[in-house]
Amino acid sequence: MAKSESRKTGDIFEEKTARWMKKNGYKIVARNWTKPPHELDIVAIKGKTLVFTEVKSGSGAFFEDPETRIDEKKMRSLAVAAKQFVLDLSMKNIDVNQLDIRFDAAAITFDKDKNITEFKYYENYFICEDQ
Repeated sequence: MAKSESRKTGDIFEEKTARWMKKNGYKIVARNWTKPPHELDIVAIKGKTLVFTEVKSGSGAFFEDPETRIDEKKMRSLAVAAKQFVLDLSMKNIDVNQLDIRFDAAAITFDKDKNITEFKYYENYFICEDQ
């Protein structure tokens, strides 16, 4: 099945975010991890922290910042997906008990030619009570 234009754009900006993360000391462990109906854009480790990063993008035509689309429903979905990801790691005998967990966000604004006009990265964008 062919990817939509929106999905292709998302892939481009997820790749740019992953590159930024690598340059800033993150080790990428998974990208576009899915366990329907949930998805995680980027999972990385930095130090002793397992980081789940949600990437949002939007053109300058939008009146809101892309990160504002990470609403309560999306946060709950990310938390459920993160729990499943951690459970999967545990089932592979990977000890995740020594890692802290953090939910970050990357917000990318772009112009009509898909050139980035603003890149923002938020550590601890939201906190899950079950962390």
